[in-house]
Amino acid sequence: MRITMGAVGTGRASGRSIPTLALALVLGWGVCAAGPAAQRARGAQESPRATVDPRLPEYKPAAVLSGELTAVGADTMETLMKLWIQDFAHYEPGIHIENVSKVSGAAAPALIAGTAELGPVAREMLPRETEDFEKRFGYPPVGIAVAGGSQRTKGKTHAIAIYVNKANPLSRLTLAQLDAILSTTRNRGYRDLTRWGQLGLGGKWKNAPIHIYGVKQPNGIAHFMQMRVLEGGRWSDGITSLTTVGSLNALDAITLAIGKDPDGIGYAGFQDANPDVKTVALAEKKGGPYYRGTFEEVLSHDYPLSRVIYIYVNRQPGRALDPRIDAFLQYILSRQGQDQVVKEGIFLPLPYRILEQERAKLGGAK
Repeated sequence: MRITMGAVGTGRASGRSIPTLALALVLGWGVCAAGPAAQRARGAQESPRATVDPRLPEYKPAAVLSGELTAVGADTMETLMKLWIQDFAHYEPGIHIENVSKVSGAAAPALIAGTAELGPVAREMLPRETEDFEKRFGYPPVGIAVAGGSQRTKGKTHAIAIYVNKANPLSRLTLAQLDAILSTTRNRGYRDLTRWGQLGLGGKWKNAPIHIYGVKQPNGIAHFMQMRVLEGGRWSDGITSLTTVGSLNALDAITLAIGKDPDGIGYAGFQDANPDVKTVALAEKKGGPYYRGTFEEVLSHDYPLSRVIYIYVNRQPGRALDPRIDAFLQYILSRQGQDQVVKEGIFLPLPYRILEQERAKLGGAK
């Protein structure tokens, strides 16, 4: 079995874009991102309580298979891919998998060029990536969710939190309300929201305008929010777009800006909190239940902005997958495969209901 290691990868909005470096200087952002050692130490605590659902079937080879497969994609999935490949070899010794770790954005070109059969992507493919694939083949790539995102590890496809200034009395939002704040299309059917008083806040908040902060696009997190919250809708024209400058990453810049702006709201990771901001609880619909994004809520995917990571493949509609590709994906979605997610310790095993959905995409459980 050959495992080849490689290099790195992560970014919307138009409107009142402020040059980020100037904004950083004005607001006095003298903050450095956590170093790799600190991130690893924090990440190592992600899943000690995560366990694999005992209802998951074990992987059992259905036939003698052999051949070569190549995976090209996310470097942030490198450790997990290595664990999967090494363990899979115990069950399918005839299948040799080479993993080339680059960035998530390398997966689509490799699948299009036919230089890879597997595309590990630590986010949803971006619109341009899927468009390029469809231009070549006439159908979209198939993404299989293979693990849950982390709860709060920087750079590791973490859950998304919604932040407001600590002085803001708002404590919770539905996704329909959040969509109405962030978009012009309001696909979830809520009325337009431009002032805090429209959410029931009184006093000085009644006529205060809602200021929105987000990341500059194209970006995987912005795309996730657009698909998950806006249901593919159009972003508000009034978003202040921030990007990474030096050691200050875009998500930390967002929470720092909200901490300086009492009327601010935006999205970032739970790890990007600071003393001047707070998160709000979220619900899928009016009446709740509302979730705050605890470890258990992210693990179970009850928290609405929990995330997943993928392996993309080229499968023509109506055609079965190459048996070797199918076997590897069936293994990943099995008890043994999800055990390796727990072993990796940062990404999280998927809930049973999601694993069943993904197994159905492959044409049924084995």
